[in-house]
Amino acid sequence: MPDYSKHPLNRSYDLDTALSTIWEFYKKWFYSLFVISFVFSLITTYLSGKVNMSEIYSVTDPQEMMEILGSLIGPYALIILFTFTFTLILQYYVIIKPLEPESTIFSIASTAIIKFFLPLLILNIILGIVAVISIMLGFFIFIVGALFALVYIVMLAAFIGPVLMIEDNGIGDTINNSIKLAHKRFWPNIGWVAVFGILLIVVSFILNAVIMIPFGGSFMKTITNPDNAGEVLNIASRPSFILLSSLANAVTMPLFPIFSLVLYFNARSGAGNRVSSDKPGRNEGGKVKIEDLYAPRKDRKKELNKKPDKGPTIEDLMP
Repeated sequence: MPDYSKHPLNRSYDLDTALSTIWEFYKKWFYSLFVISFVFSLITTYLSGKVNMSEIYSVTDPQEMMEILGSLIGPYALIILFTFTFTLILQYYVIIKPLEPESTIFSIASTAIIKFFLPLLILNIILGIVAVISIMLGFFIFIVGALFALVYIVMLAAFIGPVLMIEDNGIGDTINNSIKLAHKRFWPNIGWVAVFGILLIVVSFILNAVIMIPFGGSFMKTITNPDNAGEVLNIASRPSFILLSSLANAVTMPLFPIFSLVLYFNARSGAGNRVSSDKPGRNEGGKVKIEDLYAPRKDRKKELNKKPDKGPTIEDLMP
């Protein structure tokens, strides 16, 4: 089992050191993370561009529109499943690669899929149901409640992957430990997720704005005239757009898995219990057991069999 105490991200943080450590780790492993992300993003963007959505814009009958949307459920479900698999592999790569540099992406991917695909899929389905309910309830407290619910769900999602892959417990224990760690430093964790989310959105917006420069004319026509909305779909299917979009996505994709691991290790370190090769979820972190208050069984047996010292007898005092 890997010794997680030697992982370069296994330490305690404040917000400044967390962001700087994420950046240093990202720079050190940039090449491999970028290549992996680019390949997966290229495949996903290509598949998304092949899904024909243009028919919807030429249909006015609601029933016919629903039929078209129903036919798109299968292709988009496959794309979502592929994206989920990639996210799983990337998270496990960030966890294992620094500890086992000789491991390849293929060995890491196969281990991740075999061990964690089904449990993480179930956990994400549960989290998705909770997210829908929480956000719907949040709307009753206006937009602020919905935004808070969204940040809270993202915070839980950040913990679930590392808890499952490092602690290697069952689904129930993973949910329980994820909630405990997320709530251990609740408000700082919420704040960190909000700050990191805003930074990620800003970076993604800038990158996507840059890649739209070559297609600026078509994009502006779409904004000024909604009747040209189908033009956006034509742009998305162009090879040049697929390539540029994949390059932009590959820059930001590895950041959330790194951030989630920083959150996890910080929560563990904050509890005074750095993660080791033992399963952290079952470690009691320095609690004294009742057996530790007594001598070992053999030593106690010797003490019981040992004859007590009776002191000098009367004969020893006689001349």
